[in-house]
Amino acid sequence: MALIDPYGDRFRRLLVAVAVLAILGGIATAGAYAADPSTATPDPVAYDDTVELGLSSETDELMAGSARVPRLQVFYSQLQYVVGYNGVESFVATIDDGRTERQFGYPLVVYVETFDGGNPGVTDDGRFEAERSTDWIPANEASYVVDSTARSPAGETVVPFAERTNAEAFTAEHGGHVLDWAAVRERSFDVDSPATVRSMAPERWAEADRRIADAETSATGQSSNEVVVGRDAPTIGTAIEAAPPNATVVVPAGTYEETVVVNESVTIVGDGARIRGDGNGSVLTVRASNVTLSGLTVDGVGNETRDPEAARESAGGDDDEGWDTNIQLGYGHGDAGIRAIDAPGLLVDDVTVETNASGVLLRDGSDAVIRDLRVDGSDDWRDGFMGVVGIESRVTVTDSRFEGGRDGVYLHRADGSVVRNSTFVGNRYGTHLMYTGDALIADNRFRNAEFGGITVMTRPSGNAIVGNDVRDSGAGIQASGTRAYVGYNTLANGRLGFSTSSRGSLYEHNVAVDNEVGAHATTVVPSSRVVANDFVGNDRHAKAGAGALRVWADDGRGNHWEGANVGLHEPGERAYRPTEPVDAVLHHETAAAAVRESPGAVLLDRLHGTVPGARSGSVVDPSPAPEPYAPERIAAARDPDSAVHPDWRRELGSTSPRRGALDGGSTTGATDTMNPHYRHTTEATDVTEDRRSTIRLRTTDAEGIR
Repeated sequence: MALIDPYGDRFRRLLVAVAVLAILGGIATAGAYAADPSTATPDPVAYDDTVELGLSSETDELMAGSARVPRLQVFYSQLQYVVGYNGVESFVATIDDGRTERQFGYPLVVYVETFDGGNPGVTDDGRFEAERSTDWIPANEASYVVDSTARSPAGETVVPFAERTNAEAFTAEHGGHVLDWAAVRERSFDVDSPATVRSMAPERWAEADRRIADAETSATGQSSNEVVVGRDAPTIGTAIEAAPPNATVVVPAGTYEETVVVNESVTIVGDGARIRGDGNGSVLTVRASNVTLSGLTVDGVGNETRDPEAARESAGGDDDEGWDTNIQLGYGHGDAGIRAIDAPGLLVDDVTVETNASGVLLRDGSDAVIRDLRVDGSDDWRDGFMGVVGIESRVTVTDSRFEGGRDGVYLHRADGSVVRNSTFVGNRYGTHLMYTGDALIADNRFRNAEFGGITVMTRPSGNAIVGNDVRDSGAGIQASGTRAYVGYNTLANGRLGFSTSSRGSLYEHNVAVDNEVGAHATTVVPSSRVVANDFVGNDRHAKAGAGALRVWADDGRGNHWEGANVGLHEPGERAYRPTEPVDAVLHHETAAAAVRESPGAVLLDRLHGTVPGARSGSVVDPSPAPEPYAPERIAAARDPDSAVHPDWRRELGSTSPRRGALDGGSTTGATDTMNPHYRHTTEATDVTEDRRSTIRLRTTDAEGIR
């Protein structure tokens, strides 16, 4: 590391920076108390002007018709904006969490929306509904119905009323009882949290195993009837027409120049078979349930990446609904090697698609298992499209490879999908989720993504992003929405390791190595936990946008920051501020420790702890870890030939075995007891000569390359 000359210009510039920040902190101190918040009570604001927390704001899909989630808005003493909570329970859960008041200050006033005159009730499926809310009133003046039959997507719903008599009338019809604000604040509510998502991640993996097993059983359980192309029918299309339901269509080696429509529940098995379209439209279109496609190579796909006419029909609106419809009609109606429409139970296994459009396109409830798929897309992502498109279809992708093209896997309103054990190379985005929640993205390998390895947009909730290895990409992980769990990922050599864009989420045990920026705090309200991560070798360990101070530690445990322990103090004894000018260079310039110990820097430390104005737009870790949590993963991240997939399921308490065994290396030794690399292997399933009765499993090496 380079040293700073204490008598040189660089040293003097750092001292000037500290002095300027201290002066600005003093100015902030003078302005912070110019108005006494107790002299006037602020009025409620339009809810759209609040910064939202709690349940996802996307109630158009979660809440049908007039269904609603009761809301609060809170004015905090150290925030210059109003925080809106979707769900009374979501705010109550923060009252004693030990973090909210530390970062936001204390609630000056809390308003709650009431439903006295809104004809409140309960829908047939148990959702709380009302034609409208009636008024915003101080929370301590309202009466609250608890334990009624009214629910929201998050579970129990507390319903506020301005008049107790109206609350009692609601309980007479829908059950429950009435409490005042003090009693509600003392209650414990079963509110989903990122810890819930963390605990569910291993089960989601196990659920994917069950889906794959069910798909295999369905495929191998087809009838013994066989139709062999070339023997029983001249083409694949005529063989499908001739096949009885649940039969197997056998496609011998060779090239078949045709486009195929599958309207029957059949298994189509090839062995060295290539289906070549005429360069117009999709090559294979599936319109039946429980279809299996195996052992095929597909090319000759049309070049339409979306249906221009469908997109034009939905254009013209600039609201979310119009945009969403445009995406569904546009992206869901392009050309693909395999296109499935209203075709649940599809299994795509051991298939290669060569295309400049999409590889596999699923829509209208085409829940599918995709295993051992290879999609070779365009060299320039601008010229291609998606490896897999899943729209309103639950997709399970495993042991696959996506090279080139626009996005490797694009999922839109595909709740509960799983993308795992797959390799993505040279895409725009490796895995891209929109309006998709409760998904698992795990143990994938991403390389050279132009914009991002994993990107989650547009108000999702409850996604788990675990054990992925992202390198040489624009960003490693950018996940928006709420209640995400982002853990045990390796993010190296990119422009950005990860952003904390998801509200009320948990980021832990990630390794950010040799990036331009390790992590970027982007949410205005710092409602997420960032703890037990390792930041090593980054140009800048962290950046922060506008907003209150972000405290990245939890219960006395912080993150490991290379350079944080430089100085006269004991390791882990002094807080570390990666967004401040002095601390930010300690891992590059060890002599900056002299500036850090200066009286100006000490004064600034004190200001950060007491003055809201000096807290804005920065990150502090009060308990930086002296040693890395995952030293073996840090070393492996710098090995270009490695693939890093820690055994997070064991760490999170999984009781279901991993598909395949760990191959090589010890599961102990690292600080977080992670095995830094393992080789994906198959189960003990032999490939028999009868390809029609056993769906082939293929072995993936340590890098995920076939």
